[in-house]
Amino acid sequence: GVSYLRLIRRFEDRDHEEVREVVINSFNETCAALFRYALWQPGIQLALLTVFCFLFLSSASFLLSSVGLALMILAVNRAAYQLITKNWIEVALKGDFLNIKKTYMETSGSCFWVAECNGKVVGTIAATPSKEKKGALELKRFAVRMGYRGRGVGKALCRALCDFAQANGNQRIMLCTSVIHYEGLKFYERFGFKKTREYCWPSLLGKALNLLMICYRYDLSLS
Repeated sequence: GVSYLRLIRRFEDRDHEEVREVVINSFNETCAALFRYALWQPGIQLALLTVFCFLFLSSASFLLSSVGLALMILAVNRAAYQLITKNWIEVALKGDFLNIKKTYMETSGSCFWVAECNGKVVGTIAATPSKEKKGALELKRFAVRMGYRGRGVGKALCRALCDFAQANGNQRIMLCTSVIHYEGLKFYERFGFKKTREYCWPSLLGKALNLLMICYRYDLSLS
């Protein structure tokens, strides 16, 4: 059973380091997923094919060309991973995570929850009033440790957020996530979220990779 995982409670100061760890791990997973997604993009594959052909013409060896290409991919992956992850984490830790209590627990209409198992924080979720839709909440910072997925932790966290929203008179929960979060997309749709729109991430990287952002909504009248 998963009843022992159902300890969903509001954030406390003592949770800060564990919450940061859960979210940083989530960022790391996102970066790895982004690199895998990038490798499947036609432009990237064409560039890799060009490099392979250059190596093959230079060495006249299929094996050496393959090894060289693999080493180049690993090097680029490592450099990109460190750069992107570092930037994302710095933005997060200098933003709302600089003071979770002030951002979420002391701000009207906002809240932050953790899922706890045997004294360990294994999941997080947060809510803030939506800037786009009056009367709606925005779901943020949703993450579950890898070893605890598929056990009802995410669903319990979302139920806590829904209960909070209904108690505060909110009519809808909204979120946007990227197409690379395959597990997350499936989870949201199983939970009952409905897709509302898609758009390309408005950044140089987003345009280069055609990285789609997908927005969802959950009408509380359906819960």
